[in-house]
Amino acid sequence: MIDRRLIEYFDWVIFFVAFVLSSVGLVNLYSATYVTGSQGILNSYLVKQGLWIVIGLICMFGLVSFDYKHLSIVSIPLYVIGVILLILVLVIGEESHGALRWIALGPIRFQVSEIVKVIMVITVAAWGASDGVTLYPGAGKVAQFLIMVLVPFILIAIEPDLGTALALGLICCTMFFVLGVRKRWLIGGMVFLLMVAYPVWNYGLKEYQKDRIKAVLNPDKDPQRTGYHVRQSKIAIGSGGLSGKGYLKGTQHRLRFLPERHTDFAFAVWAEEFGFTGVCAVLSLYLLLLYRCFWCVLSARDRMGSLIAMGVTAIFMWEVIINVGMVLGFLPVVGMPLPFISYGGSAMVRNWIAVGLIENVAMRRFNYRASKGR
Repeated sequence: MIDRRLIEYFDWVIFFVAFVLSSVGLVNLYSATYVTGSQGILNSYLVKQGLWIVIGLICMFGLVSFDYKHLSIVSIPLYVIGVILLILVLVIGEESHGALRWIALGPIRFQVSEIVKVIMVITVAAWGASDGVTLYPGAGKVAQFLIMVLVPFILIAIEPDLGTALALGLICCTMFFVLGVRKRWLIGGMVFLLMVAYPVWNYGLKEYQKDRIKAVLNPDKDPQRTGYHVRQSKIAIGSGGLSGKGYLKGTQHRLRFLPERHTDFAFAVWAEEFGFTGVCAVLSLYLLLLYRCFWCVLSARDRMGSLIAMGVTAIFMWEVIINVGMVLGFLPVVGMPLPFISYGGSAMVRNWIAVGLIENVAMRRFNYRASKGR
């Protein structure tokens, strides 16, 4: 029998905000893929995305049915499976936009790196909550953490998918900050980044990746090639004005000027049709989601719960920052989906799995309160 307190502490705000954002994504997807003169309100994109949302919801409710502490038992097997899948991507993966990112199982394709983000949240949380790891970890534990993160980071970067690799690094490092970071590690890390910046630029990045970074600094230098995505995105957003052009009336994406309009640049489609008002509404939903997630971090009953909640918060936070910054031209175009709104089955299921993880932590926080009262 399910303890009534589990249902009582279910964070309905997180659930409803995620559901509203998913609904906004469906509305936006229909406009982004709408073809004039088409019959009916459904198209293949909409049907697939709706199906992935349903699968994600099933995964979410499955995850909240057991105590998150049991995940520590399977954290190492999950990590090994994630690494093996990333290796398989490099061997038998399907190419997309010049990178090996997908594994096909019959008619189903999934992007391994999206699932690995959740696996790493569980792995880092279990590691951080283990007996040998204390607050403000020493050199040995920092080395363990770096090795644990660098393996999937490097495998994803080799695909190459540097944007997802960097996002994974940011997510894991954000979780590490919950444990506490000594000043010398911060200073050492910044010095190391400065030391490797030059060789990475010259020998680690491909030419198109360098061009994307240069396009942020000077998007008008090559407006028909490296600066095309950002230029068209800015036109779409700017033309939306205060209240937008109206639903299904956006010209930049309807006339196919805006690339990747249903995936990476879905935010620009929304901004063109609903304007500054619509943008503020969507960003307010993300801020509310992040606020509730941070609250779960603070109210978790133990270190593992805090780390899981922080990992989920970091996933949503960094993906929103990177995607919106990319669409506005403040960051390089790296192929980062906007949580719950961008089209993509792997990312959508991953989003709802992440919601399931943080709801699991939120639902069991009453144990923490009870123990403090003793």
